[in-house]
Amino acid sequence: MITSRYVQVNGIKTFVETNNGPKENGVMVCFGSAGRETRQYHAMMEYLENTMEAVCFDMPGHGKSMPLPGNKCLSEHHEYCDFIIDALRVLEIENPLCVGCALGGNVVFYLAQRIPVRAIVTMAGTDYSPHVDKSVSDNLDHPYASVQHSHIDFTDSLIGSATAPEDREFILWGVMTEIGRVKKADYGGVYNGFDVRADMDKVTCPVLVLRGDEDWTIRDEAFQQMLDRLTNAKHLQYTVLSGTAHYNPQEAPQLVCDTILEFLKKVEA
Repeated sequence: MITSRYVQVNGIKTFVETNNGPKENGVMVCFGSAGRETRQYHAMMEYLENTMEAVCFDMPGHGKSMPLPGNKCLSEHHEYCDFIIDALRVLEIENPLCVGCALGGNVVFYLAQRIPVRAIVTMAGTDYSPHVDKSVSDNLDHPYASVQHSHIDFTDSLIGSATAPEDREFILWGVMTEIGRVKKADYGGVYNGFDVRADMDKVTCPVLVLRGDEDWTIRDEAFQQMLDRLTNAKHLQYTVLSGTAHYNPQEAPQLVCDTILEFLKKVEA
């Protein structure tokens, strides 16, 4: 059963959810894609409720968390990750299994460079994402544009063909609940220009890289270059998920969970 509460992180009332799984098996902390909130991981959290504790929290201004003073948003990856690290400290979570999708899939690389982690799992993530045109990000919070309408077709193109109809509907519902200012900060600030390539040798934990075979957001060449930079990862596994694209936690939650558990079993044997 997923339960929720609020904690104070740097003076921000922050919404946190957990599946109340067995802590003795470790804690999985989940980080969402640009503009999204904790419900993106509900299916995975529920699937793992008898296996391990899973925790997800809304970043400032996302979902049910309060915004920064002045209704501002975190718009740079250093401060975004600083907040995550402070939240983990408040939640007394040490050595977490860090799981992220898209923007969250980028973030886990930076976290692994800065704090001790059990392992990282990145879905649709990369160590370098310079490819969002400024005109696109600016329109996410433009008075004459609506992110709920302008991004619905874009998001639909990023959902894999094997996704169940009800899961596709919920992914699209996620677009319709996004806040333009939050999406602009996440997508045009934290994600666009994200670059931790120089310190990828500091990632020494086990790394599981998951990629949907229908995800067109990262070129194959750039993706391979990212894998090549993980020179010191304790164990590196690259797995392609058939019939999925950009939103793996919602497209194929059971497959993702089973792949993660098998990975942990192998690297921690």
